Amino acid sequence: MTDKYNPVFTYYMITFCSLVFITNFFLPTPVILHFLSNFALIPSTFYTGKHYLALLTYQFIHLNFQHLISNMFVLFAIGRAIESETGTMKFGASYIGAGIGSGFLHVFFNQSSETMVIGASGAIFGAIAILLLLMPFRFTSAMIVPVPGVVLGITMLVVEVISILFGNDTWIAHDIHLYGFLFGGIASFSIDYNKALRGLIISVVILLGLYYWAFYIEGVLI
Repeated sequence: MTDKYNPVFTYYMITFCSLVFITNFFLPTPVILHFLSNFALIPSTFYTGKHYLALLTYQFIHLNFQHLISNMFVLFAIGRAIESETGTMKFGASYIGAGIGSGFLHVFFNQSSETMVIGASGAIFGAIAILLLLMPFRFTSAMIVPVPGVVLGITMLVVEVISILFGNDTWIAHDIHLYGFLFGGIASFSIDYNKALRGLIISVVILLGLYYWAFYIEGVLI
């Protein structure tokens, strides 16, 4: 069975993010700093500097090669799967929307923060949520080893919650990941309500099963 749609949006996003990174790599430091001050997401100056466009542009900027490769690898793995099923317009709007929405909530809840936020992670977590709800049993190589969407989605959700509760890597905006996941979930219902509802039920059942399994194992060990 061939894909219904050609995932051109996914390829364009990967290409554009890569070109932005390569361009910045060769720019002088003062130019890069000026670029980041205007196009990265900085909560403390977002409203005063009226940097509203940064809600879009921060998604295309990456800190280093590892940051770029990790994000683009996940986007490549899941973006093609989603876009080939939902179409370019629906996936593109959902992806960018998740990036904008997650960035806005981060700014809203961290208005005094001077920490610069860049990267496509918020949008990518939105895509992960779409995969989880609309295609829970579609296999993807986003975790290197091929796993179904429900495994990827639940794993990443649990990791991010634990990171927020117990992590000390304050240089990573884990809240943006969760906000992106939230917006991706909302987008899933707008794309296909019935599929998203089934995906949500499947996810909740699996989460409850994992919870009781972990509780039982803990009880045995004690």
